[in-house]
Amino acid sequence: MPLGPTRPGLDSRCGREKAGRCVVEDHWYRRMFASSPVAQALSDAAGLFVDVNAAYCELVGLASSELMGRSATVHTHPDDLPLHGSVEDLMAAGTAAEEPVKIEVRFVRPNDEIRWVLLTLVPFTGPSDAEWTLAAALDITERKEIEDGILHASRTDQLTGALNRRGWSDYAVSVVDGDSVDTVVAVLDLDHFKQFNDNFGHAAGDALLRDFASKARNCIGLDGLLARWGGEEFVITLHNCDRRGALRSLEALAAATTPSGVTFSAGYTLQRPNEGLRNTLDRADALMFQAKRAGRNRMITDAPH
Repeated sequence: MPLGPTRPGLDSRCGREKAGRCVVEDHWYRRMFASSPVAQALSDAAGLFVDVNAAYCELVGLASSELMGRSATVHTHPDDLPLHGSVEDLMAAGTAAEEPVKIEVRFVRPNDEIRWVLLTLVPFTGPSDAEWTLAAALDITERKEIEDGILHASRTDQLTGALNRRGWSDYAVSVVDGDSVDTVVAVLDLDHFKQFNDNFGHAAGDALLRDFASKARNCIGLDGLLARWGGEEFVITLHNCDRRGALRSLEALAAATTPSGVTFSAGYTLQRPNEGLRNTLDRADALMFQAKRAGRNRMITDAPH
């Protein structure tokens, strides 16, 4: 039984004419498969490898003996296993549309190195007309790293490393369910920052903003998100938090910054049931302006809803 791709309709004569065409023996196609620079793998109807070429072994960091008779789950990233499990349905849809199936998955090499791969899957007729699958794998790790870098830059404030407005919208809003009531949003504005810039210069002002952002990250912990909203204004989003927890974080930040002469005005509020997080932000922003009007260097919240 041939394990590698073969060309249907071949006779046993190399270089002979058949139906007006030059044909090549099967073993040449097996050699082409084995030596192809494109990583390729052939799987049977159960999704188990029946042939892999050297390029595929190099990509996944495993010998052919470690792959034969096993499925791609042996080197697929755990988070991508559900996608792997849907391959049969994807192949059925691709066959119906007469198009190859293309998916992006992560392969994990034995040294725990992660490689992003673009898989192109096409149906392949195995022995006794069995429905096999031929996969061509293209390493796209470098492309993904560039894309991720561009995306990260588009969501990050370059000066402080905090999220920018787009980053807050993409991250904070997407991870907070509209029905949750355990998320606090705080809007902070540094007091007299324009005066500080006028007295000490923009370079000193930039250093102050970077230092404030660093201290804020330390105070809000892993469940907090920090965004620079513009100028000297910041937004803190605290998940799994109530008002008292938020106040503790803000007081810790005030204690960390006051010795250097930096104070801030803050408004904070708890997200309400069925409320979009942007509405929570608008309410916190209004509370921050109340703190400003009340004399600055203070934290104000609203009454529980």
